This record gives sequence, C-alpha cells and structure tokens, in this order.
Amino acid sequence: MVSWTGLRRVVVALTALLVGLALLPPAASAAAPQWWNRGTIPLYSTTAAGGETARMPDGSVRTYLAVSGKPAYLAEINALTAKVMRMIPLYVPNPDSTENPPDTGAQGAWGVSVDKRGTVFVSTYGFGHVYRLPWRAEAVEDLGRPSPRTSFTWEGDADDKGVFYFGTSEFFGPAPLPGGRLFSWDPKTREYRDYGDWGATYGYVRSVEYAKGKIYAGLGSTVGLWQVDPSSGRRVQIPAPAGMPTDKYAYQMEDEGGYLYVLFAGGTTANVGWVLNLKTLRWEHQIPGYMGQTITGADHRGRVYLLDSGELKQYDPKRGVLTGTGFMGGPEQADKGGLGAGKGLARVVDPRTRHETVIGATGGGDLWHYDTVTKKGTFTHLDGLVGTPTGPRSLAKGPDGRIYAGGYFQGGLAAYDPATTTWTAYPFAHQIEGMSAHNGKMYFGVYPNAQLWEYDPAQPYGATNPKQLFDLKADGQERPWTVISAGQYLAIGTSPKNSQANGAVTLYDPATGEHRTWSSGLVTGANQISALTYRDGVLYGGSLGCCNVDASKHPGQVFAMDATSGDVLWRSTPLPDEDGVGGLTFDGQGRLFGQTYGTIFELDPATGAMTRSVQEFAYNWDTVTNFQPRAVNMAYDPGDNAIYTTNGTTRRIDPDTLVDSGPNYKTSFAAVSPGASKFYVQGGVLLEVRWY
Repeated sequence: MVSWTGLRRVVVALTALLVGLALLPPAASAAAPQWWNRGTIPLYSTTAAGGETARMPDGSVRTYLAVSGKPAYLAEINALTAKVMRMIPLYVPNPDSTENPPDTGAQGAWGVSVDKRGTVFVSTYGFGHVYRLPWRAEAVEDLGRPSPRTSFTWEGDADDKGVFYFGTSEFFGPAPLPGGRLFSWDPKTREYRDYGDWGATYGYVRSVEYAKGKIYAGLGSTVGLWQVDPSSGRRVQIPAPAGMPTDKYAYQMEDEGGYLYVLFAGGTTANVGWVLNLKTLRWEHQIPGYMGQTITGADHRGRVYLLDSGELKQYDPKRGVLTGTGFMGGPEQADKGGLGAGKGLARVVDPRTRHETVIGATGGGDLWHYDTVTKKGTFTHLDGLVGTPTGPRSLAKGPDGRIYAGGYFQGGLAAYDPATTTWTAYPFAHQIEGMSAHNGKMYFGVYPNAQLWEYDPAQPYGATNPKQLFDLKADGQERPWTVISAGQYLAIGTSPKNSQANGAVTLYDPATGEHRTWSSGLVTGANQISALTYRDGVLYGGSLGCCNVDASKHPGQVFAMDATSGDVLWRSTPLPDEDGVGGLTFDGQGRLFGQTYGTIFELDPATGAMTRSVQEFAYNWDTVTNFQPRAVNMAYDPGDNAIYTTNGTTRRIDPDTLVDSGPNYKTSFAAVSPGASKFYVQGGVLLEVRWY
C-alpha cells in the first residue's frame, strides 16, 4: 500500500514486476499471441466519504473516518492530537455466506454515526451491510444486509437507546428496481425493522436523522422529506422549500438546537442548504453555500459552526446570519476552494489550551482545528492513514505511448510505460469514466457532473496539470462513458443524472475552447450515449436504452451526426432485441462495425441499414437494472486487419467474416488502439497481449 503522503508528491514511480511471462499454445492460422501480467495497477488513495467526531465514555474526543477501498476500513483518530490510533477493516469473514454477490466486505461508507454510549455505526456500500463497533471493541460486528436487494446503506442516526435508523438503495436483483427503504436496528433484539419504501420514484432514502422523538427521512433522486414515527411508522410529508427543483436529493441532514439542517444536492442546479424549524416544521432560512456533511453542536444561543463555500463559518439559525472565520484550510486547500464538505465537525474544549476548538476532517482524510479564541486554524495531514487500493475504472493509450488507468470512486491515476515496463502513480481524487488521447493531450471524462479534464504529459504533473475545462451539470449529465478523438474535436458521450432521462453528445474544440452539447432526446431518444466513432466529418454514436429515470427500456440505437452542423443524418435500430450498443469502429475499407454486449454487427455507414451480424452469446437485458454494461473500447487495427474489443473476454474479430479468432481471456476495460500489443484490465492487474 502507498500512504497518502507519498501520493501527495507530484509523481511516485513504481517498478512493475513481470509476474508471469507465458507463451500460449499456437493458434491454427497464426503465431500465438504472447501475454504478460504487467502487475497490479497502482491506484491508491485515501478518501473518506463519511465521518463523525464525538466525545467518548472516557472523556476522550475521537474522530472516526470510513476510508474507501477494497476492503474499506474505519480509522479511529485522537481528534485533539491528530494521531491515528487504529485502522479497523470493515470486513468480517463469513464462510457460510450464501449471498449473491458473495460478501467481500465494504467498499466504503457514507454513513458514520456515534451514539451516546460510544458505539460507532457504519452504513456502507458495495454490499449494503451495516457494521457496528461497540466502545472498546477490538473489531467491528457485521450486522448484515437489511434486505436481500440492499446495495447501499446511507447516512443514519442513533437514538438515546442506541437504536440505529438508516436508509437504503435496493439495487441488487432484476428489474424493475424498487424504491429505497427506511430501516432500524435495535441492539436489544439485534434485528432490523423495515419501515418500507416510498415507491420506485424514490430510489434512495439518502439521509436519515433522529430528532425530538421522530425520524426524518430524506429521499431522492426526486426530492422528498418525511417525518416518521419510530413506534407506529406513521408518516408525515414535509414539503420541500418553495421553488426547490424536483431533481434534488435531500442529501444530508443534521439536527442541532431545535433545527434540522438539510443539504439539497444533485440535479442540474447548484446545491443549497435549508434550515427547518423542528417545532413548526417550517423552512426558515436558506444557506446558499452550505456544503454539509456535518455541523457542530449548538452553543447556548443556538449558534453552530458549519462549512459554507469552503470556509468555516458560524451560523445563527434564529437570525439566519452567517459569520465567516476566514479559515479555509492551508494554502493548498484555500487555492482549491477551501475545506470542501465537512466530515465529523465538533466543538470541544482543548484541555491543553482551555480554548473552545472546532474540529473537522476532509474527504481526503485530513484533520483540521480552529481555535475560536485566537481565531486561528491549523490543517494536519494524517500521515498515519494508509492509502487503499482502488478498483480500475477506465483504461486508454496516451499520446506518449503510455497506458493510463483511472480508479473507481476515490479516483487515482496511474500510467504504465511499455518501453521501460515501469509504472507511475499520480494523486488524482476523481473518478475517470472514459479517457482518450487527442492532439498530444490526454482527456479525462470525470464523474460527477460529466466533467472534462485536460492533461499534458509533456508538462510536469502538478496543481494545474491536469486541469478541469468544463462540466455538463447544467445539461443534466453525469457520467462521460466514452471519450474519443474526432477530427478537430474531442467527442464525449454521457449518461444523464439519475433524475434525467436523456444522455448527451458533446463536441469540444481545443483550438477555441468552445463546446457544443446535444441531448440524446434530439439524437436517439431517451438513452445514454455509450459508444462513439468518427470518420470524414461525421460522428457515429451508439446508445444504451435502459436504466432511465422512468425505468423504461428501449432498443439500443446507432446514429450519424454531422460534426460541423450537428444535423442527424440517420438513425438506426440494428438489433431490436438488444438494449445497448457498446462499441463502434470503422475498418480500413470504410465499413462500419458495432457491438452490443453479445453480438457483433455491420451497418451501411450511408444509411444505418443492417448488413450482417453474428451473435457470440445471448445476453439477458431484462436483468440490467443499472448503467451496466458500459461502453467498451472497440478499434480496428490495420496491422493485422482485425477488430479488437472486449465484452467480458478479449475479442479479435475478422471484419470479412465477423468470426472471433481468439484466444479469449477474461477481461474488463481495454486499450486496443492500433499496435501489436493491446492492454486489458484483468481483475486489478494490467494484462498485455501481443497479438502479432
């Protein structure tokens, strides 16, 4: 593992081990491919999605951060000294587990809650389990998954008796997806109670808070807030603030001093905070720059400290007045917009100075203190935390010949140099969904808000390289699945936000810095754009016609669009029984080929008419409930007149016969640009296959 300290340096060079050089059995018609395991892709980061600070039964003050990874762990930190005391895996082996998918531990956690007895509850994602760490326990207890379909357990809260309330998303299992649910776990009965869902419109019970004898459940991706009686389960709807867009989540909640602080996030407009009077259930004040995730306790006048626009501020809910402290972290944090969303905010008296001190943590796993007497803040890197491995999310060949890999959720960026067989790892705390080389630069399509970043490998890696160019939040876009070089343009195909039905096609011109975006509703209908290719001024695209906000499904389509005017030249539905087109490419003769998840096909590039197709295997689209199967990298190689792609295994397609000549290795993401060697992700390692 690599510590976050090491990742904060500009570049960390790692030497790849050649784990197994193996020559495969000879193919019937050609020399056999050679393959090499180029080692584990060095994607590491320290990302804490959830955290809380609390005074424990012995009087100590501790911050608990859930650090994402495989597996994730719970970091226990002395909040006053910034010393990491323990790193506790969020994993309990269960050899008798019959779960599908099998339990392999949490991958991270948005919810960390500490009750009055010092018991820590961690609501996790990956496998949807809740974990519990009683005070002074050596290891966590796995409380299991509250329902067979639970994939995410979100932020929760405990009452005075130690009953833990939390919400879920129910994303495991076949379509259609049910709504998110509200649960509780009782330490006396050691059982879950199911309070039910609010209908499929609300796929997320995203935030839960217990206050004044009631449960408050925040929903999404259609905005909703409800008060629930913990005994009877009776529900009272609390209308959203006037003018609140419906495509928001009631994303995070905290109660202090008789008020509920709610962060409304997501959708196509800016996030915003609102303050609800718990006595009257009326919205009293708006906090436009409120960032969540937690706030401090209230003083005798009801005032709290919170994060607003990256700055620590004092807030008076009775008057609706914010007072800035000027503290935005160290120079590095201030230059990047401040402290971000606050993890584990608390106010305590530091016994060393007897001064009231505000304590908080960042999503990068760092700790900060603000002395309310001296009006000074300090920012501390928690060097004791260990960076966790990040699962690969994307792969592409760069303009410098290196193979770039991006990591899931907590991000990370790594590059493999085939010339020297060495790895270089970079600190990049963003999830790259798709990437491509274009005119000597590397472009990263980043989640969320469909951001586009530019990286110049000829320049030093640093604060402004890579740099963000723009995002497509205002266009309702979320995940840039496919990014390709398209003549003078960079072309981007995106999926929409959970509240939206239409993906989009975007063309960016680096020469002018301008970009144009077309909704998929104008191009193919309510679909995600899952594949792109380009030839002679025309952009060709494929769509994934499932997983929309209305849970409807549509056949995958292919379209042709004039890159200059944006005019759609034709639309085609090549395989009506297939819901997605995941790859497109041209061969050397100008023939257009595509791929659904299990079928290779050819279209007439002038009309989109189907010419021929070959099914490699049947795929059950009825089981698809999320945005998978995602886009793939499909490319023609003139070096051996073959089309290379992957749909769970390596594929080498003869364009004349559409026959897959193999051999086939299990893989996921691929970098299959022209050249004898192609690169694939196989688990967490990089596989190089030299085909000719």
